[in-house]
Amino acid sequence: MHCQYILQLSLLTLLSLPGTHFSGTQTWSVWYHDRDRTNVICASKGSSVVFACTYSYPDTMEVRRKIWFTPRGKTKQDGSQQGDGVFNTSGLTNKTRYSGRTEFYDQGNNCTLKLNNVTEDDSGRFFFRFEANKHKQAPQGYTGPLGVALTISVLSLKLNENGPVKERDHVTLACTSTCNLPQMEFLWFKDGCPLPGVSGVLGGQYPLGPLSSNDTGCYSCGLGQGMSTPILLDVRYAPRNVSVQVSPSPEVVKGSRLTLTCNNNANPAAETYTWFQRTGTLTSLRLGMGKEHTFKEIDSDDSGLYFCMAQNALGSQNSTELELKVKESAHLMVFLAAFGALFLVTAVIVVLYIYIKRRKWNRAEKKLPTKPVPQLQKATFSRPEDIYENMRRSAKPITDPDDMNYTELNIRPAPSHRRQLNNKAEDDDAVVYSQLQTQ
Repeated sequence: MHCQYILQLSLLTLLSLPGTHFSGTQTWSVWYHDRDRTNVICASKGSSVVFACTYSYPDTMEVRRKIWFTPRGKTKQDGSQQGDGVFNTSGLTNKTRYSGRTEFYDQGNNCTLKLNNVTEDDSGRFFFRFEANKHKQAPQGYTGPLGVALTISVLSLKLNENGPVKERDHVTLACTSTCNLPQMEFLWFKDGCPLPGVSGVLGGQYPLGPLSSNDTGCYSCGLGQGMSTPILLDVRYAPRNVSVQVSPSPEVVKGSRLTLTCNNNANPAAETYTWFQRTGTLTSLRLGMGKEHTFKEIDSDDSGLYFCMAQNALGSQNSTELELKVKESAHLMVFLAAFGALFLVTAVIVVLYIYIKRRKWNRAEKKLPTKPVPQLQKATFSRPEDIYENMRRSAKPITDPDDMNYTELNIRPAPSHRRQLNNKAEDDDAVVYSQLQTQ
């Protein structure tokens, strides 16, 4: 409780400032500086109590001993008779039950005493007395009248809300005490630190609201130098700041293991987590449940946008989308590159082989011997009758029957076969030429 320690230290610093020496005064006096100016201190059991005071005495005197005591038993309660010694600068009359629990701020005219870890047995009045003398043989003493009354009070703090407290709710803290003071001003603390802008609240009630998550903390109230037992104000809210954490990286090699984690702030903690993959502008595919979603061997088809939804009893919220990029394996890329290079080299070799073969074939054809083809006199026959007439004018008679067949050949092509006749014209010319040679 660092803030509470600073608060007490500041109070002690204020109270332990050196008092005025009252130079030139001829009076004996003691002033008790309680906060409420009632000379009554309310403190809770186990706390520390500060009895702040200053004193003065004639300049001609020299203080020899300073004493704090409390009347006990049949001794008078007005301080005229000393009772149990609480603190003594000589250390002679201190009661054992106060041993180790007192701190005295002996500086100038300061007579402040701090009593730690107070209990119900410490309840009562405490007085300060100092003794001085002009001559050692004639000591004189003075006790501050009235003293300071210490009451061990029980402070209790309650919240007027029985059920769970949610954001935007309004609540009231109520502090009560067994200590009866004319005007009780309560102090309010959060996590041991004074609430800002609150110096003292009458009536023991402190309103809070509308609440936010920042109001969560341990609250306590104080009265005088007493503090209540802190109570926890637990403000609940739906999940917020939902985000997706990826391990090891959003860019991962195909076949690797990848884990998505859904992080969020919620009170109470999120109960369910749902994972989705974005499939369209307004559509998504539900993948599964759980705070984590793991790809044991991620594939290229797993590339895309992912998000999660965290939900508790007060509501839910979606995370922002995270893009996963799955890359091919480095070994596969090397293999594909090598295969492509091999294919390219093979194709070049095949093309060169075919090209060289064709060049060899062309050279071989050019070197083959060629026989001269006799020049034939071109005979033109416009009609079959001309052919027949030419054959009849032959000088030699036809004796061979086979030759007779040739001389009697009369070609009459049908009109529908004129195209075939044209295609065979050269063959017929060759036959006629051969016949003419044999005559």
